[in-house]
Amino acid sequence: MSKKDIYLKLKTIAKLPSPSQVALEVMRLCYRDSSSLQDITNVVETDPSLSAEFLKYANSSLLSSNAPVASVQRAAVKIGMKGIVNLALSFSLLCQNQDAICENFNYNKFWSKSLAQAVAARAIAVKQKQFDPDELFTCALLSHIGELAFATVFSQEYSKILSQELTDSNLLEAEHNAFGLNHHELTAEMFQDWGLPKKYYLAAKFHEHRLPGDIREDEVIKLVEVMHLSMQLADICLLELPLSQTFADIEDIAAKYGVPNENFYEFFDQIVRTWQEWGYLYKIQTEQCPLYHQIKQLEDISIEAQVISKTDEEILILAVDDDPLTLLNLSKILKNTKRRVITAPDGQEGLQIAQKMRPEMVITDWRMPHLDGLELCQALRNTKITEHTYIIMLTSNETDDELVQAFDVGADDYVVKPFRPKVLEARIRSGERLIRYQRTVNHDREVIQRYARRLSSANRKLRTMAMTDALTGLPNRRSAMSRMKDVVAESSRHDEKLSCILIDIDHFKQINDTYGHDNGDIVLKEVANIFAQNARSYDTISRMGGEEFLVISTRSDRTDTHHLAERLRSAVEKHVVTLSDGNTASVTISLGVATWNDGYTDGDDFIKAADNALYRAKHNGRNRIETA
Repeated sequence: MSKKDIYLKLKTIAKLPSPSQVALEVMRLCYRDSSSLQDITNVVETDPSLSAEFLKYANSSLLSSNAPVASVQRAAVKIGMKGIVNLALSFSLLCQNQDAICENFNYNKFWSKSLAQAVAARAIAVKQKQFDPDELFTCALLSHIGELAFATVFSQEYSKILSQELTDSNLLEAEHNAFGLNHHELTAEMFQDWGLPKKYYLAAKFHEHRLPGDIREDEVIKLVEVMHLSMQLADICLLELPLSQTFADIEDIAAKYGVPNENFYEFFDQIVRTWQEWGYLYKIQTEQCPLYHQIKQLEDISIEAQVISKTDEEILILAVDDDPLTLLNLSKILKNTKRRVITAPDGQEGLQIAQKMRPEMVITDWRMPHLDGLELCQALRNTKITEHTYIIMLTSNETDDELVQAFDVGADDYVVKPFRPKVLEARIRSGERLIRYQRTVNHDREVIQRYARRLSSANRKLRTMAMTDALTGLPNRRSAMSRMKDVVAESSRHDEKLSCILIDIDHFKQINDTYGHDNGDIVLKEVANIFAQNARSYDTISRMGGEEFLVISTRSDRTDTHHLAERLRSAVEKHVVTLSDGNTASVTISLGVATWNDGYTDGDDFIKAADNALYRAKHNGRNRIETA
């Protein structure tokens, strides 16, 4: 059965994620030369939710316009023909397919990463000027829709596969074994079925892997590379490190498509900002992402394979014998460029030298005064710093009992006296092989331990960055929600007072439109500093995203929190912001206050109450406080 047959069979047994009828009709009209913009808007207007999304997009900062749009017709003119078809396809799929039915499928991560890849692909297309940015956005957004299809059609079977936490290649193999095709192949079939151009379903099918040799079209090859690059950028947005390529390689590929290396930092950080704006538009959860230079610092967390190895350094050998002629003979036999030999006249001195010099091999006579070879061997084995020393025993007797006795106390080998130089040399070389092998093992262990320490440090940095807003240095939304969960539990358990304040900078979009995003960032940072300076030690201030902030106030009732809110409002109103060009601006804030009571079920309810109060504050004129 062919992949096409399998795909058709999938369509008959369950509902695959697919565009709405309105979106399909919009696509059909847009790809037909005789269609007018009015024909398309007439179709869009039959779907109220799609019309609302078009208006929201047309009025968003993504299109950078001050003039508000109030009709679908004007929105269509502003968005353009290609933008309409891609928005219709994307919106309809997103709105219909966000319900979680597959237990081990991470829906939030799927859509968040898909959106990050789409934004990155669109940004590359704008720079590269060969591919249509809107088409590339949709292609990247839906390039993994096959995964969602498996999660929708075969929720239980796919959940079992995902529970195994397979590598990418093993996942594809498991999908093929279970369903007859993998999610890349399924995505390609769906793209064909929706009528998307051939180059896009080829890009969706092969962008994670090498193109087959029979595909030689330059446009397809470039498209696949752009899609792969956008996937890598999405991985960085979601901090899915390490990447399959180095940061330098990614920057070099981006340079081929119009992003010079020196501008890559700014290019990536703009992708993150746009990703978060689109996330708000599509109602997709996007995480705070550190600045690119902060993430790149983590790339050197890798095993240092170039560390100088000590496996070829000379071996220190200690020879112990009470016969001076034997010591002299041993010194001559053992001497070469890869050994250093030291001697001791008896076992007692030999033990002292061994503890001080830490030789890797000891050759000792058995019969000696004060401390014989057996006692020396036992003492070396019982001392931490010499317990792994390789020991060769010299003995004039070769009886079974004595040899067993020597091995029982820790000898590694023995040589019978009088020894033959060739035999002794052979036994020593055998010991040296073990010593050098042990050196390699120890060296590898040191490298791994050093790597583990650095990786642990990197993980701590990542955790900190993942919980911190890169622009303001405040805790981010993820951190705020975690903190809210904890304080709600504490308040409920111990019947303690708890309040929160949701804050919005008034007319922030106008600030960005009038003064530019760089000055918008200055406003955000200065407002965040004002909050930090005027809050109390037990208040937690977080940036929830965009121009929205949350203050969690433990041990605070309605009155206390209202006083705090007024202090923050007044401080911001009095503050003058100095912009990058030297000009100044003033801003105000609106605040919604909520105090915990038994009517709230969880932190989300609590924040929603503050949000409703904030909405009233903005509706009633802004620069004011309303209480839930």
